Amino acid sequence: MHADRFKRGLLVSLNQVTLRVRDKQILAGTSWDIHTGEHWAVVGPNGAGKSTLVRALTGEVPVVRGEIFPPEPASLRQQAACLSFEHQRRLIEQEERRDEHHAFSGRLDGGFRVGDFIRLARPRRGERHRPADALERIQIEPLLERRIRELSSGEMRRFQIALALSASPRLLILDEPYEGLDPEYRAELAKIINELMGPDRSVVLVTHRRREIPPNATHVIGVKAGQVVFQGRREDVLGPGRMDRLYALESSVMREPPAARQPRVESGDTPSEVLVDLRNVTVGHHGVPVFENLCWTVRSGQHWAVCGPNGSGKTTLLSLIAGDHPQAYTNTVRVFGKLRGGGGGIGEIKAGIGLISAELQVRYRKAVTAEDVVLSGFFDSVGLYRRASRDQQAAARAWMESFGIQPLAAKKFNHLSHGEQRMVLLARAMVKPPRLLVLDEPCQGLDSGNRRLILRAVDRIAAAGSTTILYVSHHPDETPTCITRRLSLVRSGTGSSRGVVSFVGQ
Repeated sequence: MHADRFKRGLLVSLNQVTLRVRDKQILAGTSWDIHTGEHWAVVGPNGAGKSTLVRALTGEVPVVRGEIFPPEPASLRQQAACLSFEHQRRLIEQEERRDEHHAFSGRLDGGFRVGDFIRLARPRRGERHRPADALERIQIEPLLERRIRELSSGEMRRFQIALALSASPRLLILDEPYEGLDPEYRAELAKIINELMGPDRSVVLVTHRRREIPPNATHVIGVKAGQVVFQGRREDVLGPGRMDRLYALESSVMREPPAARQPRVESGDTPSEVLVDLRNVTVGHHGVPVFENLCWTVRSGQHWAVCGPNGSGKTTLLSLIAGDHPQAYTNTVRVFGKLRGGGGGIGEIKAGIGLISAELQVRYRKAVTAEDVVLSGFFDSVGLYRRASRDQQAAARAWMESFGIQPLAAKKFNHLSHGEQRMVLLARAMVKPPRLLVLDEPCQGLDSGNRRLILRAVDRIAAAGSTTILYVSHHPDETPTCITRRLSLVRSGTGSSRGVVSFVGQ
């Protein structure tokens, strides 16, 4: 029977399945068939169960009831290749374990290179050759000799996409493939994915944005609150208002951020006070320059967007300011008037900074509650090791309530979806409130409702007058209205970046 179904082009079938994620049952009674040549978009709000649903396609999620075809997890994994935030986290964890092993053994090791993984991902026996044209257009060649740990978030996505394509899969699963990519590369990748949607394979693409559903996508499945709410051919299910209803937020969730309810707080900074001062900063990795002789000054009350293509050094620049990059101490980097490495207290500087980034989210793997993660923002720790005061607890709960994530307070952080984790870490960044709020792709992985919440919260914080904002995003429509200045990192002929300052609107 299974052989007959396979001959008819059925790749994967979920038949009345109920899945288990830790101690919770989800997606009860779900049925979903994917045939070769069908290309599915999976849509739905944060925490709906989209990633769990597509992980079931490769046998990664326990089945409580129902059946999956093919029944053997090995058969499911053999025909599929996946790109997801979860797979990215595993890659980085693998590199960190190598670090620990070599540190214990006393050996130095720089970690795997991109090319090491690509060469290992051979097409399987009986499968067609890897799509060389697509791989070339992904522009993976310049990254082949780079270490995994040196990649920016956008470069990591390019690497994951190349890795998935290198296996020449029959089923290609792409969970938010465009997140962290610059506009030019995002447009090229959209063309590649659309062209991959041919008759000899199936593509399953998870996205929060309707505009990211490829033209060649044939079917759409919608997920909300742990249930499949619609599925079918694209033209049949994407009627007027369908996506709006899918992402609709309850009015009670759209609460006013705490910053708007508090009186204006004077931080002690004057409008002309310099908060960040970089002088002729040069950073590189293994002889490859990221940027050279970069100068940049940020004054109190200025709100900056940091722009540039993937690999131009945006994340590196912000990590220099936050004190998380070792080369901050070999350059002239002053934060709050204190020179990095010049005797200025690291703890004092960090106490004035709120931070959100993809790297922090990957590192934050502690089995603590979501509320404790928010509280850890007061102490700049990964994990909570000090008792929070009543006022601090009240502030944490107010921010969680504002973002509509108070129901997550008692849940373990590592049990949350990627989007839910992002919202918790944003509350952590804003809870102090900080003198300097560093937001590196804060809306990455968030649905439209949560993106609106974040943008409004950032504008409210800016209006309160005590916080200066540094903001990175590859989506112009995800920039808060408070942003008035722009630092563009532009690549020079040598491959390094230089900074170009402008005012928003110029």
